[in-house]
Amino acid sequence: MEISYRQMDIAVGVLIKNILEIKNVNEWAAFMGYSRSHFCRNFTRKFQENPKIVLRRARLRKVCRVIQSDWSATAYKVALDSGFQNDKALHKFLQRNFNKGFMSLKNELKRDAFRARKIISHAAESDYEYIVGENKNGLHLSSFPGSPGF
Repeated sequence: MEISYRQMDIAVGVLIKNILEIKNVNEWAAFMGYSRSHFCRNFTRKFQENPKIVLRRARLRKVCRVIQSDWSATAYKVALDSGFQNDKALHKFLQRNFNKGFMSLKNELKRDAFRARKIISHAAESDYEYIVGENKNGLHLSSFPGSPGF
């Protein structure tokens, strides 16, 4: 049974709504009612990107939003509010996937907010467009706002 492109769009919506519950691609595929391999194959066909990469970017976006909502939050609080088990798991995620530490990310977000003269920066695109951006010419991948290295 082939998964339609519409179902893959729905999968991104499911990820956004359930980012705290979805820890990995296996859980994401199960949320959608598909095997991991079937889900990955069809997701990659639709977006030309592995769902694992999209999941990482969605989790990073959640971390950034938690930080931006409370600049004084500790790494432990940000970790819990972002769906991580503890601050060590958050640190490991950031270092392994983005080569950044928590304080480095937090300071970068503060600099970006200050440059924009806002306390909380507002995304120019919706969550869906950020995570798997599309334009009229087809698919393009958005980068992390204000961070050329992401």
